[in-house]
Amino acid sequence: MDTSTARVALAALALLAPVLVGCGGDDGTDGSGGGGGGGGGVPEIEAAALGTPVDIEFLSSEAGNAVQGPGTVTITAVREGAIKDLTDAGYQLDPEEAATTPFYVDVTFQNNADAPVDLRSPSGRDQDGTLISSLILLDLGSGPGFAPCPKVPQTLAAGESVKGCSIILMREGSTLERVSYHVGGTEGFLYWESGL
Repeated sequence: MDTSTARVALAALALLAPVLVGCGGDDGTDGSGGGGGGGGGVPEIEAAALGTPVDIEFLSSEAGNAVQGPGTVTITAVREGAIKDLTDAGYQLDPEEAATTPFYVDVTFQNNADAPVDLRSPSGRDQDGTLISSLILLDLGSGPGFAPCPKVPQTLAAGESVKGCSIILMREGSTLERVSYHVGGTEGFLYWESGL
């Protein structure tokens, strides 16, 4: 079966959803990790080493970002992939995306709350502090997903843990310096060194 018409990388839909492209963008902060520029900056915080669990309060992904409860997020590994992994799996990429290198960011979530919590995919920061959003893969059929990097589930049951993965596309000449995780709402980012 030809799955190329049933699988789309959301970054390819840049004209329809420009804020969701996988190759960069701005999160409304100055992107430097410093507090600069009058109110929009992300405070500088030390990046954790890969494999270090970071305590968080999970926030709802719905409007209002209500606190759902405590848990941890751990970036366990950053693996270099190949665009061929995506095209061989039937995903359609535009020429700009096809000229990038994908990095697979493995993450583990632990929900210590008494109720389900909402999860978000990790993102990245390049050597200039620019936010690089994760690539979103759409399976328009009932395909098995992308085996090299199983997606982050949307929710996690109370008291459970789960593993997932996000894809960060890096342009030539850019380096994935840090992995970032945005808890939601007005909360800042958490960071891990990429190990690259």
